[in-house]
Amino acid sequence: MAISNKKIVLILVGVGLLFILLIAGTGGGIFWFVWEATGEPVRVTREHLDAINKEDYSRAYGHLSSSLKAELSLEDFTNLVRQNPQVFKTSDSTFSNRKIENDVCTLRGTVTAMDGGKTPVRITLVKEGGEWRIRGFRWGEGAADEDNG
Repeated sequence: MAISNKKIVLILVGVGLLFILLIAGTGGGIFWFVWEATGEPVRVTREHLDAINKEDYSRAYGHLSSSLKAELSLEDFTNLVRQNPQVFKTSDSTFSNRKIENDVCTLRGTVTAMDGGKTPVRITLVKEGGEWRIRGFRWGEGAADEDNG
C-alpha cells in the first residue's frame, strides 16, 4: 500500500515542527535557567544602586566584597559615587549579558542616569559566606566588553 505524497509532506512538516519546538524549548530552558541563576546578583546590584540613590552610602558600601572594601574605604567610596553621578545616581539598570562561573557573576549592561543618559557597565560579584557581594565595577566605553578585573 503506497503512501500518498500529501501524507509524506504532512509527516515531514510535523517532524520539522516537532524539531523546531524541541530546539526552541531547549533554548528557552537554558535562557530561563541563566536568567533565574543570575537573579540574586542582579537584585543585590539594584539594592546597591537604590541605597546610593537614597544617599545611604553605608548601606551601599555593605554590598561590597571584603576584597573591594580592603581597597576602598567608605569615605573613598562615597567620594567616588559623588564624583560619578552618571553611573551611580540611576533611574534604571539593564543587565542583558549575565554569566556565572563558580562563585563569580559578571553582569554587563547599561545604567540610566537621572538625566536620562545611558552608560555601559560591567559589575562583577562574588559569593562570600553564601551572599553575593560586589567585587568590582567598570563603566564607560568598552567597559561592558572587558573581561578583566
